[in-house]
Amino acid sequence: MARLNFLGFVISQGKMEKTIKVRILQKKFDNKVQKHFLQKKDYLVHDEGNICREGDLVRIEQTRPLSARKFFAVAEIKKNKGQQFATYQKEAKTKVSHEETEKSQILQQKKALFDQTATESLYKDLSDIKDFRNKDNLTDEEIAQMNQIKEKYNVSSWDSESGVNKNREIFATTMDHLSNKIEGLSSDLKITTILNEILNDETKKHIVDQICEKIAVEPDTQKNIKKNLIRKYLKNTPTAELEKLGLSI
Repeated sequence: MARLNFLGFVISQGKMEKTIKVRILQKKFDNKVQKHFLQKKDYLVHDEGNICREGDLVRIEQTRPLSARKFFAVAEIKKNKGQQFATYQKEAKTKVSHEETEKSQILQQKKALFDQTATESLYKDLSDIKDFRNKDNLTDEEIAQMNQIKEKYNVSSWDSESGVNKNREIFATTMDHLSNKIEGLSSDLKITTILNEILNDETKKHIVDQICEKIAVEPDTQKNIKKNLIRKYLKNTPTAELEKLGLSI
């Protein structure tokens, strides 16, 4: 007697040892509605070499019962689409990992280059602009240098000699604003450093108590609120007043 043979797609693989799940589609005729329908049925199939992958088109053949639910085995792989897709996934992961490594290296190089030159370049430009601003008449060399700096920071160009002073003022205002912003960030960093130091150092607890007494902070105030109030005090208090507490910003 000939053994049963079916063609089906692998819909599950790797969840059981040497076992895959294959879905068979068969056309059935329903006498009640007088129409053909596709009927699906899933089989557990023995895969001795664990070589089938999801998506493969396989031919399965009936065998002796291998378990309570498994009595078919893989006879032939018709189309190894699943294996091709698995290979593609593996290659894609490798490619993505390689691209991420390259991008990370480029980012680190750019960051290192920026850390090395940004501060020096910015402060040099600020210094040059302040010097130019104090001069009424600029030489051709100084104007050329100003043109390079304005191009670097995307400042509008000078259309005529009469517009030099106006554009120079606009550019100087922009650079002054940037300079003030940098100084503010530097001050905030110093305040944060001092704040963490006095809050985490037991020997400076008396300074925290004095500040809390000055700004009327209750002992049961939440830590985050207390920290923000002390930060505000350090930021707004004159330097002379902070020096009395032994702090220097």
